[in-house]
Amino acid sequence: MSEYKRFVSYIYEYVQGEKRESLGFVKVNARDGICKIQIHMRGFYTRGQAPYEAYVFTQKKERLTGRLLGELESKNGALEWSGVTESEDLMKSGFGLEESQGIYIEGDNHIYAAQWDDFPVDVERFEPLRRSVRQTVGAESEGAAPKEKREKEEVLQAAEVIAEYAMQETAESEESQKKPDSRQEQWEYLTKHFPVMQYVDGDGAVMSSIRLDPQSLTRVPRDKWELGNNSFLLHGIYHYRHLLLLRRQTEENITYYIGVPGVYSDQEQMMASMFGFQEFRMLKEPGARKRSFGYWCRTLGE
Repeated sequence: MSEYKRFVSYIYEYVQGEKRESLGFVKVNARDGICKIQIHMRGFYTRGQAPYEAYVFTQKKERLTGRLLGELESKNGALEWSGVTESEDLMKSGFGLEESQGIYIEGDNHIYAAQWDDFPVDVERFEPLRRSVRQTVGAESEGAAPKEKREKEEVLQAAEVIAEYAMQETAESEESQKKPDSRQEQWEYLTKHFPVMQYVDGDGAVMSSIRLDPQSLTRVPRDKWELGNNSFLLHGIYHYRHLLLLRRQTEENITYYIGVPGVYSDQEQMMASMFGFQEFRMLKEPGARKRSFGYWCRTLGE
């Protein structure tokens, strides 16, 4: 089986080293030793301005060392770049995808950055590698030797715990049908340790929710849960400091969800859907000021 890794991370503007609003995203897709990187930043009109340069970086000692990817191209009010390279030696940098930590972009006296785990980037420690390198842009690399490497998950402890709530699907057999629903067992455990809120939705189904903050997440059992490195989920944990586990019960069936807090917008809907969070539920909590606040939901175990 060929190794495969795919994720998306948000790009933020940095002003005097402080992380500000998100202005785009970077998509990484790696398979069989080949890594494709795509960058998209919205709301840019760069005619007559100096080009914006993008780097992939890793941490070496006290510095963030970056290898130049290339110059971003202006297209319809956005900045874009795409290219391919070897997964184990990104743009001949001497470090691979597993060692990389994110993307650094600078241009027109502005700095932008994305870190794979969505934590802030200490942009003042960034230092580019000056050695020139030939780059392959906008097309799949041909002739690159496939290389196998064990994949390492680089996710926050809290994300590892909650992400694993999406159950691995069992084989459809009579034997597996007789086994108890592990999600139900986990839910019963959670209801004994955390408060549960209930309401009836517009279709008459009973909705139950458990709110988990980063401290609570460490107490959640995780023996059979798996979702992977989901940047949208990490984004929700970092900004809102909690997630929701939801259970929807009707006379016919019971469905489990994970809910990532957020504010509805067309741009956010696009990002949420990329990570499997297709439904937005207006579950406004006490003290929430924005009417459009709610949770991006993803079904678990399907």
